[in-house]
Amino acid sequence: MDNAPFMLNCEGMLMAVLLGWVTATLGLWFASRVLDGVRLVSFADAVWAGALLGVLQAVLQGPIFVLLGIGTLGIGFLLWFITRWVAAALVIMLTSALSSRFDVRGFWPALITAFIVALTGSLVRWVL
Repeated sequence: MDNAPFMLNCEGMLMAVLLGWVTATLGLWFASRVLDGVRLVSFADAVWAGALLGVLQAVLQGPIFVLLGIGTLGIGFLLWFITRWVAAALVIMLTSALSSRFDVRGFWPALITAFIVALTGSLVRWVL
């Protein structure tokens, strides 16, 4: 039995997870430097917060998106890009609540941080 396709798939998934972690870390770190409402003391704290954010996004962002879509009586599905952005901000606020190393003071800084993290991920993927 040949495991080569499985191994290639695992390597691709591992690279996607690591790339997501790096981009979340860089985005959070940059947001903490330019926004008053976002606090990270060190880059190591950004690495920790990036890992936590990645796990929470993988698990919760989809269900939050669906709940927001249903809660807005379908308008959230039509305006999916805004709903995804709000869902990402809510996950960032949850990450802040669960971590003593990462602090976001309010919804608006979380919303701007979500934009910065998404922009960082897009830029890194574009460069690669």
